[in-house]
Amino acid sequence: TLTFARIKAIIVKAAAGNTNNVNVIREATNGVPLFLAAGDGIGVRPGGMFMWAAPDATGVVVTAATGDLLTVTNSAAGTAVTYDVIIIGASA
Repeated sequence: TLTFARIKAIIVKAAAGNTNNVNVIREATNGVPLFLAAGDGIGVRPGGMFMWAAPDATGVVVTAATGDLLTVTNSAAGTAVTYDVIIIGASA
């Protein structure tokens, strides 16, 4: 568990050996407002990478219990997926 007041950058790298995509999703309830709407997300293909960065001081505000969840899931059943996550944040 990490506790950030703001998120400045996120990188999700899917392993090249994956069969399925790695989905990065803003939770429908209490999701960190990285994507435009609750439940929105992006599929990262095997060997691919999703990167988001905010060049300003604000970044994305993380609000405990109302805007602090980001989900990373397998896009399908049958085989597991492997991925790396890097989050850069600030305490204020």
